[in-house]
Amino acid sequence: MTRIHIRARRIRPGLPAAAAGLALIALLAGCAGQEKDAAEAAAPPQFPAARTAGCDTDRPLPSPIETAGTIMYGSDAELDSVLGVVQREAEGGRFADVYGGIEVVPEKGEAIIYRVPSADFDAYVRSVAGQECIHLRDAAFSQAALLKLTNRISDDNKYWRGQGIEINVTGPLPDSSGVRVGVTKVDPKVQQRLVERYGAQIPITVVQEGPASW
Repeated sequence: MTRIHIRARRIRPGLPAAAAGLALIALLAGCAGQEKDAAEAAAPPQFPAARTAGCDTDRPLPSPIETAGTIMYGSDAELDSVLGVVQREAEGGRFADVYGGIEVVPEKGEAIIYRVPSADFDAYVRSVAGQECIHLRDAAFSQAALLKLTNRISDDNKYWRGQGIEINVTGPLPDSSGVRVGVTKVDPKVQQRLVERYGAQIPITVVQEGPASW
């Protein structure tokens, strides 16, 4: 399964069958701290975007939940179900070359699906979205292409350790614009070395990040 990103959350792999899974991730997200503040969450999209009919109806905003001084939001079972259907169909074959990824915006009770522009894919999402609000935004690359590069980098961990570079995390960026590589120590030469080995067709962003603890 690909990754679903939850705004003001941590990134997690896959989409669980039960809606309770997203609620748990939202809880972990709150504990880990917000990655994007409220102002960024309310900012206009980077690209002109299509959206489903549910975005044009008046919808009550999810109720915030305060736990240990952190504001979180519960899981939306109906939205989770729709996203699960889309993700399974996208990864299953016919939309694999355009599907980029999913980002949930829990404070608004809506989601963003990134895709390489495709009228067929947009029509499919609208056909299964029901009354849920899903924004469709342009992606530079498909999730399949990004995962292919991610796997190449991960498979080369032994090589990079031999070069004195500790790579702890690799994965697609939330907006499918490239690949993120988390290293123990950031050095300007690391990104150059990665580009030399894997090419510059897909952008590689290097960040300082320790080993995953979950």
